[in-house]
Amino acid sequence: MRYQYIIIFLGVLLGACERSQELTIPSGDLLDKSKMASILIDLHLAEAKMSYIGAKQADSTEIIYRNYEYAIFKEHGVTDSVYFRSYEYYLEHMGEMEQIYTAVVDSLSVMNSAEKAKDLGIANR
Repeated sequence: MRYQYIIIFLGVLLGACERSQELTIPSGDLLDKSKMASILIDLHLAEAKMSYIGAKQADSTEIIYRNYEYAIFKEHGVTDSVYFRSYEYYLEHMGEMEQIYTAVVDSLSVMNSAEKAKDLGIANR
């Protein structure tokens, strides 16, 4: 009798594990890594702009950022729900998220270097 309970418990446990794996399979409306990286670059640039605005109240900064965020999603042809669902998926799959953020950091570094070169007047030589 005791072994029957153990077998039933293990069956339920394995069934639960199998079901949780099914939930993490990406659906067709998730953003691919390239699109996700592109959106994240724009979002990080918007955050950087927020640090220079100097709004006195956090609420004002939040409203301005949400407007930037809405414009970025619109520009990329993405809804906020698809973006956030994709973000959650990539958070569960950190290897893929690391690849995305490697691309984001590389792109932002290139932009920063280009901006510094422009400031020094050596970009168009």
